Amino acid sequence: MPEDLDLEQLDTEIEKENKVETRIKDLSGKVKTIAEERDTEKRLRAEDKAKAEGLQKEVEFLNSFGDQLSKHPEASPFKDKIKEKVLKGYSIEDATISTLASEGKLTASQKEIHIDNVAGGSAAVNQPITGGRKEVSQMNREEKRNLLLEAEQRGDIQLN
Repeated sequence: MPEDLDLEQLDTEIEKENKVETRIKDLSGKVKTIAEERDTEKRLRAEDKAKAEGLQKEVEFLNSFGDQLSKHPEASPFKDKIKEKVLKGYSIEDATISTLASEGKLTASQKEIHIDNVAGGSAAVNQPITGGRKEVSQMNREEKRNLLLEAEQRGDIQLN
C-alpha cells in the first residue's frame, strides 16, 4: 500500500503544478492584454493631440488670413497652398510671401523691405539743422576743407 500512497501523492502534486502553470499562463495573458490596451490608449491620445494641434493651427490660420488679404489681396486664390505651409510650421506672413513669390504674384512694392532705424540713443529723432550755418567747431574735417576751397574759388582767400 505504501506504493499506492506515493502514486496518489504524486498525482496531487502534479495537479498542483498544473494549477500553478495554468494560473501563470492566465496572468501572463492578462499582462499582455493590459499592455496592448495601454499601447492602444497611448496611440489614441497621441492621435487626438496631433488632431487638436492641427485644428488649433487651422483656426489660427483662418484668424490671421484676413490680415494677410488686406496686405496681399492677390493671395486669395492661393489660400490652400498658404494654409498647407502654415500647417507645416511656417508663419502666416512667411507662407503668404513665399507662396506669392513662387507663383510670381508678389509685386515690387511688396518686396520692399522696411528697415527701422536701429541706432540707439534717445527716443527723440534728431533732425538735421537746415537753413542755418554751422559753427566751425561743429564741422568735421571734410566740411572745413570744402569751405576753404569755396572761399579760395570766390577769391576771399589766397594761398601764396
